[in-house]
Amino acid sequence: MCFLLLFFHVLFSVYLLHSLSKHKRAVRKCFFRKMFHMKRLEGLIKQKGGDKMINAISKKFSRPKGLIGVIAGYIMAAENKTLNKWTIDQLTLKRHDVVLEVGYGPGYSLKQMLKREPTVKIDGIDASGVMKKQAERKVKQRSVRLMKGGIETVPLPSAYYDKVLSVNNYTIWNDRQKGVNHIYQALKPGGKTAISMQPREADASPEKTKAFAKQIYADLYAAGFEDIEIQFKYITPELSVCVTAKKPGI
Repeated sequence: MCFLLLFFHVLFSVYLLHSLSKHKRAVRKCFFRKMFHMKRLEGLIKQKGGDKMINAISKKFSRPKGLIGVIAGYIMAAENKTLNKWTIDQLTLKRHDVVLEVGYGPGYSLKQMLKREPTVKIDGIDASGVMKKQAERKVKQRSVRLMKGGIETVPLPSAYYDKVLSVNNYTIWNDRQKGVNHIYQALKPGGKTAISMQPREADASPEKTKAFAKQIYADLYAAGFEDIEIQFKYITPELSVCVTAKKPGI
């Protein structure tokens, strides 16, 4: 019963986001209120001995699979729009840039980048097959190539990309330092990366966002990046961070 409550709670949130486009601002507020109320449902489920259920649902949202994975894709697309746009802003896309997105999800950033600069070529990596299918339905340009896998292990050409971005994906990498090292290897000399995070867990806070910033900075520095900059921005429902860095030029 508790599981059904949680499931329909999420489903109703998706309905609000995608069916009431004439009232986007009000819908967004309602959505976030409903997502905050999910904490109460989580508490109720845990009282009934449902810790494993909560963990299973959390995994669906980090590496979406199945029906809940499809719903997670719609929620992520709605939640991350502003964060995605802000991250893309930091890259300053140019004509004919070759871009890599790590964790492309349902494809919102892919569409945004092509809208801003139609001449860019984009590769994408995502660990979820469900997200790959959703993104392929939204983005059909031949200049986009989508791959399934982790940033640590997917083969990438050396010194190939002008820009690399990742939005709300860094914390689910199996080996973050290895992932950042792989990005460094794949970037051209002088290339730029932007990694953004916004905590969404029950314990999300500005302090947690700042902790993410420090860790991303440390990983980028260890990989050999320079000109590392940390920027913070409040995006409902929590403080967000975008860390940018450049690979040294020749």
